[in-house]
Amino acid sequence: MENKNTFLIKNLVLLISICVVIILAGSNWILTKEKELLSQKYTNITSNLQDKINSLIETKKNATLAIALTLAENDKTKNVLLHEKNLDYDLNELSEKLKNYTDYKNVWFHIIDSSGVSVYRSWTEDKNDKIKNYRLDLQEILLNPKVKNSISVGIYDITFKSMIPIYKDEKFIGILECITHFNSITRELRNNQMLEPIILVDKLFTNQLRENSFTKIFLQDYYVANLSVSNEILKYLDSQDLEEFLKIKDYLIKDENLVINIPIMEDGVKLADMLIFQNINKLNVSEISEFKKRSFSYLIFFVLILCLIISIWNYYIYTKRLKELNNILQETVNDAVIRNDEKNKILFQQNKMAAIGEMIGNIAHQWRQPLSVITTAASSIKLKKELNILEDNEHKESLNYIIEASNYLSNTIDDFQYYFSPDKSKNVFYTEDLINKLLKLIGAEFKKNNINVIKQIENLEILNYENEILQVLINILNNAKDELKKDSSKSFGYVFIDLYKENETLIIKIKDNAGGIKEEIIDRIFEPYFTTKHQSQGTGIGLYMSEEIIVKHIKGTIKVSNEKFTYLNRDFIGAIFEITIPL
Repeated sequence: MENKNTFLIKNLVLLISICVVIILAGSNWILTKEKELLSQKYTNITSNLQDKINSLIETKKNATLAIALTLAENDKTKNVLLHEKNLDYDLNELSEKLKNYTDYKNVWFHIIDSSGVSVYRSWTEDKNDKIKNYRLDLQEILLNPKVKNSISVGIYDITFKSMIPIYKDEKFIGILECITHFNSITRELRNNQMLEPIILVDKLFTNQLRENSFTKIFLQDYYVANLSVSNEILKYLDSQDLEEFLKIKDYLIKDENLVINIPIMEDGVKLADMLIFQNINKLNVSEISEFKKRSFSYLIFFVLILCLIISIWNYYIYTKRLKELNNILQETVNDAVIRNDEKNKILFQQNKMAAIGEMIGNIAHQWRQPLSVITTAASSIKLKKELNILEDNEHKESLNYIIEASNYLSNTIDDFQYYFSPDKSKNVFYTEDLINKLLKLIGAEFKKNNINVIKQIENLEILNYENEILQVLINILNNAKDELKKDSSKSFGYVFIDLYKENETLIIKIKDNAGGIKEEIIDRIFEPYFTTKHQSQGTGIGLYMSEEIIVKHIKGTIKVSNEKFTYLNRDFIGAIFEITIPL
């Protein structure tokens, strides 16, 4: 009886110890996961806001261009230049219409003759000054008349500026300049998105803005470009180290605010920073709270079940029912085998979903330009129709632009649809066509991130699984892109693709200048779920699936190493992937 009691006490102590460890470990995992989910939530909000604001900026830029193009063709505008200052011409009425019927409350118009003299300004009576002497952008257009649509900082404000050459009987007679501001964008963010934006123009421009600035608002050494800025935000930032906010790369959580910094760039030069403040207490995080509650419930349930299982297990040990336990163990092994098979299926599906995510990003980037063309053409038709100056040939030409852009969108859909078609059997293809498809699918993203692809391709006829090889190449190039994006000091990244035949074997080498892979992890990069990226940016299955495809399906080899090399008289270090495929 004493031995039995000792056995029970020992097992009770063991059971309690196990439960305590599991509860502590489980609680730590849940709290850590909660932080990861919040971080992912903030990352998603940041990404969506960046896309939203970039879209608003692009739309306003295109609308400004559309207005300028319309007015440049107006006979009254041309007459101002032909009759100089003898003709009364007032565009304030148009500005008022735009103010009353659109979100554009401050639209300025400027007419400059072919000698660089200002003959009309809608926002002031000042004219007849030779602005060519201090406007470099104007000097360029006067020498080489062409349309220029940009964001710039002048003596009044940071503005959208569209400059359109004006011709009369094929003779260049002057320039129509349309100027809009960022206020409509910040009002949209504040009124409809419930955000608090503030635009801080780079302090390099502060001195030129102090005398004639549009808003008359300055914060420390920076000019504030949006009239609707919150006084609370101004007071708060004035009490802080402003440089801390201007150095934000992704987001910052401070004083119960999610703060995002979106640089306003033009031709690679930062003109201003748009800081976005959002109260984290107003964010919808119900799914994360629900996850926390559900996880703790599962943890408690698991501990209770575990206690029950351990008790039963001890009972069987004590009653010498080892045979039954062996049977249970065998069943457990069988279940593990089944789960392992399911795990492999899930890995293949996860890899495909990751590829879909990458391709959707590429589709979005390739569609941006044709959508801008459609927006500009449609806006021009609408505005000219409202002003009663729409001509048939202009109407037809704008519709042709829209049709051409729409056809381009349709063609890109076909390209990406081909990528997702499954490989059921081997097919004949050319290696040059393979690489062209590869660059067509991911080239836009590479161009966006200033990554140059240098290829040296031997055009070979191949019988193999084209789409699976394409998937492997996309995985490797996307990894290279992600590593190159990490190093902001590089003005340009390079990816080299060499493809050739050697001894009845197809050799594909892909090399980058991202600095190489750390020696302590290079032997692990083909392991499943191994990744150096944040959880929100990578699953760790891309290279694993690439090795599975090359080795098991195609019967080839894939290996990686680091290599030092010289290109354009500069020394680099990068990772090189070498793939061999039997022919």
